[in-house]
Amino acid sequence: MAIKVNPARRAFVVFNYVFCILVGLLCVIPVLHILAVSLSGKDAIIGSRVIFWPVDTNFDNYRILLRDGQFFRSFRLTILRAIAGWCVSMIATVLASYPLSMKKSQFPARQAFVIYFMIIMLFNGGMIPTYLVIKDIGLLDTLWVLLLPCAVSTYNIILMMNFMKALPEALSESAFIDGAGHFRTLFSIILPLCLPSIATISLFIVLSHWNAWFDGMIYITNENLKPLQTYLRSVLIVDSGVENLSLEDTMENVTADGANAAKIFVVMLPIMCVYPFLQKHFAKGIIRGSVKE
Repeated sequence: MAIKVNPARRAFVVFNYVFCILVGLLCVIPVLHILAVSLSGKDAIIGSRVIFWPVDTNFDNYRILLRDGQFFRSFRLTILRAIAGWCVSMIATVLASYPLSMKKSQFPARQAFVIYFMIIMLFNGGMIPTYLVIKDIGLLDTLWVLLLPCAVSTYNIILMMNFMKALPEALSESAFIDGAGHFRTLFSIILPLCLPSIATISLFIVLSHWNAWFDGMIYITNENLKPLQTYLRSVLIVDSGVENLSLEDTMENVTADGANAAKIFVVMLPIMCVYPFLQKHFAKGIIRGSVKE
């Protein structure tokens, strides 16, 4: 006997497919256009003949990019920032989440700290007071100014805390009975079970550091310490990348738009390579990482 499909259900499924396809195209089309422009010739770019496929394909824009020393200095600095920022933020998140995941009988001040973190998540001192504090303690034009102001994220602490609270209490109680202290319990039992949460938070931290541009604009004046996104903003908005092209380049097959498109695509490439593959891993890890009593 054939099963009748509800017309409303069928319409809903069709709508979901169409909507997801349209959203996917909206995400992919700009990337295809940037790639096509970066691989196209000068006349095609000036004539606006490039849409989704390169015209007069060449790699001259990437040849110009290889000569841009400031771009690669900013690229290396941003990689260092992402790694160092992950270390600092993860240590702060783990050490703050563990006591907050305990019961009130184990940590009497837990509720006070939870309220404190909720307040600082909703309110902050403002940009000017923050700048004055950073200036007074001598962090301007240092790598630390890109790490410390965003080292503690209340959202990440709440995410990690809730994951730790969902773990069976019998695990930590058994460790305490065997003579383990809090640090031994945290690093030997709790954290291995929190790997899915750590992976998710790691993605948030790395993406936030990779995409950050505003802090580099207001805290950094040394060109050698400019993060990648801050440098890219200055090239695209302030000077349009014209000063990076020599007279020989402009006379040949290179334009500022093509060179900038090559920079944008190279900046996007690491995230495009990592994020889609790790996203599925994170989803599976969160499901498999839960332990039921």
